[in-house]
Amino acid sequence: MIGLRVQRSAATLAQVDAALARLDSQAGIYFGVDAGIAGLHPLQATLLVQPALTLRLSGDGLEVEALTGFGQALLALPGLARWRAQAVRGPRVSGITALRAFLACFAPSPDVLLLGALPFAAHRLADPGNDAGALGLLFFGQHLLRRDGAGAWQHVVLSLPGPMLPASPPTASPTAPIAPQDTPGPVATEPRDDFPVGAYADMVRRALDCLRERPLVSLTLSQSYRRQVQLPAVTAFGRLREANPAPASFFVNDGSGLCLFGASPDLQLVVTGRNIQTLPVCGTVARRPGAIGEAQSLRELLNEEVDAASLAVCTDALRNDLAPLCEPGSLRLLDRRRPMSLATVVHAVDRLEGRLRDGADAWDAIVATAAPVMVTGTPRAEALRAIGELEASPRGWYGGLVVQVASNGDALAGTILRAAAVRGGVAEVRTGGDLMADSSPEREEQESRLKTLSLWRAFGLESEAARAEVPQGIALPATVHLMDAGDPFGNAMRECLLGLGLDLAPQQAPCCLLVGAVDLAACPERHLVAVGDAALRLLGASGWTVLPDRPEHGRTLLCTTTAAAPWRSDSPFAAARYASGALQAGDLPAGWQAWALDEQAQPVALAHAGRRVVCLLFRPDSLLSSPQALQLLRAALAFAAQPLATG
Repeated sequence: MIGLRVQRSAATLAQVDAALARLDSQAGIYFGVDAGIAGLHPLQATLLVQPALTLRLSGDGLEVEALTGFGQALLALPGLARWRAQAVRGPRVSGITALRAFLACFAPSPDVLLLGALPFAAHRLADPGNDAGALGLLFFGQHLLRRDGAGAWQHVVLSLPGPMLPASPPTASPTAPIAPQDTPGPVATEPRDDFPVGAYADMVRRALDCLRERPLVSLTLSQSYRRQVQLPAVTAFGRLREANPAPASFFVNDGSGLCLFGASPDLQLVVTGRNIQTLPVCGTVARRPGAIGEAQSLRELLNEEVDAASLAVCTDALRNDLAPLCEPGSLRLLDRRRPMSLATVVHAVDRLEGRLRDGADAWDAIVATAAPVMVTGTPRAEALRAIGELEASPRGWYGGLVVQVASNGDALAGTILRAAAVRGGVAEVRTGGDLMADSSPEREEQESRLKTLSLWRAFGLESEAARAEVPQGIALPATVHLMDAGDPFGNAMRECLLGLGLDLAPQQAPCCLLVGAVDLAACPERHLVAVGDAALRLLGASGWTVLPDRPEHGRTLLCTTTAAAPWRSDSPFAAARYASGALQAGDLPAGWQAWALDEQAQPVALAHAGRRVVCLLFRPDSLLSSPQALQLLRAALAFAAQPLATG
């Protein structure tokens, strides 16, 4: 057994930043638990640049390569030389067995460890000796930077017994590519998404048929978005970590032009000694700005029954996966639907804990939970078949694992989600969600797009992250006639319109905006935008049935735009309700379209193209309304100002 010496010294943040910057051009990895729920997620991080060894995992074994003088010296030691001679590839050879045997050559230590990433196809490791191709890349390092739970960084240097070996430059060729077998190659033409807007929802509808017709409890589907990017991947990762710290933050440079990075909410495995925990995540709601917005998001999350059921299925399935590895009766649910707020979204988290039985270890748990139910479905085999039939492209790294396993048996594994794979100036971001039989296709598409926002922002693609402008060809008018008689918030609306850069002079304005108790007889019949109670009164005068209602002021609605809206929000948004009545539910009268719906699928924004009239049953000028509500107002004004169709 090899007893490596461990030397520690304090490291500065400047040294950490410099080491991270080197990952842009050198092989290595960062894996950090940068955020989470206090008491559940073990905050720590490990950074390795210039690995001493690289170990390439495949379906039929393992290959190892020394990249430094220290790595060559290690492989020359008798114990590792014998291991290397036995770690061959071939039928019935298990790469996981070889990894376990590699760490077993060293004395137990939390600092003697392997770090790396496994693609989605790593679930094939459960069938050793197959020809599944490349299934993972792991690094072993001499020099590590490690952060403890208090946030302090240290240099950790490993050395052989005897004189300290200095760090040496790589002596071998750069690490060979580790493209998963089912990962698309470099994109030669303009990168394209898997689906146009709306088509993912169509795939979800087909998937719901599968859930009804096949022996499936749940199913997770995904799609890829691809964009040309200019920022270096490591710069984008730094922006992502700063804006969106996560339970599993990672950056991997494979040494051959591929950079994989992400901020995943899912810390899949935490192994400490014989104790094992898994922290499944399900349910995603946009985190709205401010304290009020966050409270609204958390309330929406915890009131969502479909997400609650999905998380229950995930937790039960993980128990099923881990039960054979744990002492009977030791698996317990310690936390149920704990809310977790991240920078852009909120999630719900369960915590399942057990005790590994004799003979089982972290490698067994990694294999047992590869392609977990959160990214596949239940049962896994049937879900994998449905995924192959329905998805438009191979998954590659999406749903794989970033792993850290030490020679003392401790381990961390994070699911590869909210991640970008960058090669040749093209970033691929893949997202998805867990489906139940009563899932909403439209909501699933919105959630899928929501999950890309933090990554596009990290690359500086703000237009991709928030499509806030009015669609091309619809110009915001220069002037608007504001009619605000008797409106209690008339000044707020006036300030809102001025903030949009509008002139409020009524002369020759192409449209009017109505708020308050305006005399409809004095208003034009066309080219109008009406807000709040004024909208209800206008709809009543247009033939709608308006019911007297208990006044509701200062309440918030969760709104979703429809396909008919000229501007589409990528996610549900909050809008303030100030109303003394309500529309009677029913079919839309002829000529009217619903632009936005509330949580009960009732219209809250309606438009009549023949009259160029828009009615907004909320106050976009309220501080309780999300920015998307203001964008819908912009689209309404642009729509109302357009000339009427002729002929």
